Amino acid sequence: MSRIRFVFEKRGFSCFVRHVELPQLFGRIARRAGLQVKLTQGMSPHPHIVMGPALPVGVISLYELAEIWFDSPAGPAEAAERLNSQSPEGFRFLKAAAVPADAMSLNKCIDAASYWLCLRDPAKHGAAAETLRTALPESVLSLKQSGGEMEIVMHDPSAVGPGALVKALIAAGIISGWPDVCIARLAVGRWKAQSGTVMPLL
Repeated sequence: MSRIRFVFEKRGFSCFVRHVELPQLFGRIARRAGLQVKLTQGMSPHPHIVMGPALPVGVISLYELAEIWFDSPAGPAEAAERLNSQSPEGFRFLKAAAVPADAMSLNKCIDAASYWLCLRDPAKHGAAAETLRTALPESVLSLKQSGGEMEIVMHDPSAVGPGALVKALIAAGIISGWPDVCIARLAVGRWKAQSGTVMPLL
């Protein structure tokens, strides 16, 4: 048995696949790739696959995390290559590494995530940045504005994600809803206060 951690991306229309559907999708991809995924114990066994923090439907990501337990003997690089050969358009496994079976659970290793944010109306970016700093002081670890774009690092992405950003901007009257903003997840990992960056787990 092997436990392998993967970095994957969701681009294009793949961002409309719901987070709760990803384990089932990855299980099907693995079967098509000839990889045997270990089943969980209990009354209703299912593929042993653990996903990183959820994303709202419609948000693309350049860096997502998943762990899959395999009964197949394939190593990380081979497993990623075989998964990519059977993945639908928009999904791509970028990195893979073996993880000790008794290692800390995936989501306990993650305490921060970075996002790219851009408003449809560039004239409102200054007000949006100030709103997010004041409305979410405990969640926004870092916010950098450059022209019409923002890079935002959020604490605890399992609890606070892009939805909180959108709600704060709606409450302030800066946007009317999701169609007025573009958001992408850039990375998830550990917050490094000294450098002000998110340290990837892989």
